[in-house]
Amino acid sequence: MIRISQIKMGLFDGEEEIKKAAAKLLHLDSSVISDFLIERRSIDARKKPKLYFVYSVYLSLKGVNEEKLVKKLRSKDIVLTAPVRYKAPELPLEIEGIARKEYFQKEENRPVIVGFGPAGMFSGLLLARAGLRPIIYERGQAVEKRQEAVTRLWTEGKLDPNSNPQFGEGGAGTFSDGKLNTLVKDSCGRSRFVLETFVHYGAKEEILYDAKPHVGTDALISIVASLRKEIESLGGEVRFESQYHFEKHEKRPLIIAIGHSARDSFRELYALGYPMVAKDFAMGFRVQHEQKDIDFALYGEIDEKTRALLGASSYKISHHTKHNRAFYSFCMCPGGYVVNSSSEEGGLCVNGMSYSGRDSGKANSAIIFSVSKEEYGGEEDPLAGISLQRDFEKKAFSLAGGKVPYSRYDKIKNVASEEKAQDLMLKGQGEECDISSLFRLENYPKLSHLEEDFVESMEAFEKKIKGFSKGNTLVYGVESRTSSPLRILRGEDYSTLGRRIYPAGEGAGYAGGIMSAAMDGLKVAESLILSYDKQG
Repeated sequence: MIRISQIKMGLFDGEEEIKKAAAKLLHLDSSVISDFLIERRSIDARKKPKLYFVYSVYLSLKGVNEEKLVKKLRSKDIVLTAPVRYKAPELPLEIEGIARKEYFQKEENRPVIVGFGPAGMFSGLLLARAGLRPIIYERGQAVEKRQEAVTRLWTEGKLDPNSNPQFGEGGAGTFSDGKLNTLVKDSCGRSRFVLETFVHYGAKEEILYDAKPHVGTDALISIVASLRKEIESLGGEVRFESQYHFEKHEKRPLIIAIGHSARDSFRELYALGYPMVAKDFAMGFRVQHEQKDIDFALYGEIDEKTRALLGASSYKISHHTKHNRAFYSFCMCPGGYVVNSSSEEGGLCVNGMSYSGRDSGKANSAIIFSVSKEEYGGEEDPLAGISLQRDFEKKAFSLAGGKVPYSRYDKIKNVASEEKAQDLMLKGQGEECDISSLFRLENYPKLSHLEEDFVESMEAFEKKIKGFSKGNTLVYGVESRTSSPLRILRGEDYSTLGRRIYPAGEGAGYAGGIMSAAMDGLKVAESLILSYDKQG
């Protein structure tokens, strides 16, 4: 097949127009194109308000020597290649002299997965399809009941410590924006496999090629339930409301996919001697704007038809302050809500959430700052990052009595204004107050100048996105669960402690979102399956 990139097209051009444009680049008629696949689509807004889609496509040609044609054209945007198709490993026919189907009928041979977020789901799916009949432990509830618990938190402020925006079927990503983009290089087709699985269970086909694919909480709820049902239909088992407690000598193959908020489990694993190291991570705040202001800054003046086609716009920005600290946007949530994402009593953290339509009229994003392990004592204690996160969250909780504290940006800048901020959070579970104390982490002297650095960064972002640092921009506290502050060490085969124990996903420190966690879950499941080949 031939891959052609950088095909610039009008926003409303369809597949036939794209084919003709591709054929023109090959100096051929589109009638010779047989197989045709859109690999990627992104928006080019450099000459706003004149906007374009830029495509990369795969195609095959009838009656044309593709290799000779590509050599003749000598273009870096036209290459001979083909899409990588994911191929899952298979079990040997016999394991320890027993037929593989019979082997995994025995309870003691079935592998255990702890956690049913993206890493646990996709490792479970792969193991179930291979015939291993995994047993999956999830401390939270099935997604249908979990949705009720999350709604109670958002509308009444009532927290269930075991079933909330962090814990439960689908993991933390289910009640967030549902973004599926990743920076992980993928030479084995795992990314495409994950996306195709989501599409199979109800996601829009556009996620297969959009540069910034998005599902949305409403769609994810039904998708993760469908994934679970397939696992169960293949002999797997999901035990909800069941927190797994680790043992010194695990008797079965084990995949640890506990997520970045399972702090009690990290402490349990550390006490058992699992190798862990602290790592750099980030935390900060969440800012909210009018979506129309962000759209105008990024796209210019566009008509409603174009706006409906493009959907709510998103941004990615960063700034390095004079105090040598990086501030940057994270998990930008177009057309969504700022929501309480807490999982512990007495602590409070926030996240961005959106439905598939992204139609709230508001745009929000985390604006976070980098924290090195040297700044919070991580060199001496692998769990020290958890202590930092908790201190941050406790301050936020006490500031507004358990509601999410927020402030207008002009108050943070100390610009006089008596205008009342409008609480735009989902169901109004927020309280306007002075959040300046959240910038002062007294127990961490190396984390000084945060308020000054935040203001400097917001003003720098204004130069990139007009209106970003307007006085009525809302700043919510705190965004502390961007990633795991530690890593459970593993070897080249993804296992640890020299046994069939596989730390996986975001909690173990090997992923940073739905896609990378799902792909990591596939990696460890592949390694477990291949380990049976080695034992014969």
